[in-house]
Amino acid sequence: MTSAELKYLIAIDQLYDRTAGLRLTAIAAKMNVSKVSVYRAVERLERNGYIRRDDKNKVVIVPFGYEQLEKYNILIQWISSHLREKCGVSAEIAYNDAIGAACEFSEASRNAIAAFAQNRQGNKEDTND
Repeated sequence: MTSAELKYLIAIDQLYDRTAGLRLTAIAAKMNVSKVSVYRAVERLERNGYIRRDDKNKVVIVPFGYEQLEKYNILIQWISSHLREKCGVSAEIAYNDAIGAACEFSEASRNAIAAFAQNRQGNKEDTND
């Protein structure tokens, strides 16, 4: 997935209430881009299996899209927190750079980091009991 596609998927996730699909105009307004740009991104995301369009042409995230988004979000949070805390990068820059970096990782690395982060989080919760 490209960083542009990931930004669209993140925006769709932020707008989507899981009850009714999203209109392309809502996504365009959220991202401050043209409806044509959204249409092209939606086509790519749909072709790659992250989303689908319902019978009213509204966008819906599919389970595979949520699974992938969760892995990307874990990686984005991990990278951006390190950039902020250890390198002093501002939160906005760290987040945007983390999106770009996350898209450059292989699927194997994304999966490994997501598993590591989830395991580490689970260990922290176990020690807090």
